[in-house]
Amino acid sequence: MRICYVNPFFYPFHGGIEYRIYNVAKRLALDNEIYVVTSRLPKTKKEEEMDGIKIIRLPSFFVNIYNPPFVWSRGVYEKLKEIKPDVIDFHYRWAPSYTHAINKINAPKIFTFHNDFGEGVGIERIASYVNDAIFKIFLQKFDKIICISNYIKNRLAKYGIKKEKLITIYNGIDANGEWHEKENYMLFVGRLVRTKGIDLLIQALKIAGKNIEVRVAGKGPMMEKWKKMAARYEVNIKFLGWVDEYKKIELMKKSRAFILPSLYESFGIVLLEAMKYGCPIIARGVGGIPEVVGDAGILVDGVEEMAEAIKKLHRDDSIVKKLGMEGLKRAKNFNWEKITKKTMEVYEEVVK
Repeated sequence: MRICYVNPFFYPFHGGIEYRIYNVAKRLALDNEIYVVTSRLPKTKKEEEMDGIKIIRLPSFFVNIYNPPFVWSRGVYEKLKEIKPDVIDFHYRWAPSYTHAINKINAPKIFTFHNDFGEGVGIERIASYVNDAIFKIFLQKFDKIICISNYIKNRLAKYGIKKEKLITIYNGIDANGEWHEKENYMLFVGRLVRTKGIDLLIQALKIAGKNIEVRVAGKGPMMEKWKKMAARYEVNIKFLGWVDEYKKIELMKKSRAFILPSLYESFGIVLLEAMKYGCPIIARGVGGIPEVVGDAGILVDGVEEMAEAIKKLHRDDSIVKKLGMEGLKRAKNFNWEKITKKTMEVYEEVVK
């Protein structure tokens, strides 16, 4: 089968969507012809092959107002006509040039839905709702919609998408981790944007105790503001900035707990990454997070509950070990082989 993934960003740009496309595509490439149509990032080749995936990067215009930036690519429709895919799997709803091309092309179409409606805060949230209201009409034209969590599936049904079009296929991970002895710090890894809720974490640490160390790995537009807030609240947060994959893994292996205080989260691959190394989870029980965490962590609502969870894992080694071992076991359920098999079944269904 000739399968074409369409997404404005792909490696070397790394995010949850790109991670999923790569891991499913490289496995399907063993028995199928796989293409990725994407934008051409600076210092990348126009065309290349990666693990059996044929990557085609189109000339593009970027506006860096967010991460990822707004992008407009030329020739999306023409390239899709040239490839003549048996099925298209589209993953992004904030790039009009891609949406327009997918709408025009005559081929079986899948949309993989990664993010909730109306994500963001302030003006971003308003813009997201406007875009989603338009995209919801377009979404009805897809043969199937893959949802990365049951939370997303239920949200789409609530917004009027036909239930028979919706199927949940979770994100995955290469879950070959093991337990590691923990050091005396907790960890957050992610983009420093408002929806990640680091301000809530700072407030919780103020209650939990100044001696509890939390390391924050990542960069983004909120970094300086949150640094100042942490200093004002006199809490022990170390902002590490961006870290490479090796450093991230080392931090997760030794962390006493992974904290995700997000306002919105459709799934949270980073939770699986932490669980893979026996790192207990403290997270707000929003979106698809409960489906990921299960019994491998403590789900909280407000600041006070978060503070209590932080104190509990700070002082109790037995709970840290118990939750960490549960996470190791649970992460193995989210394996890419199972996810790839289910995805291929959807493709075969729509092609028939």
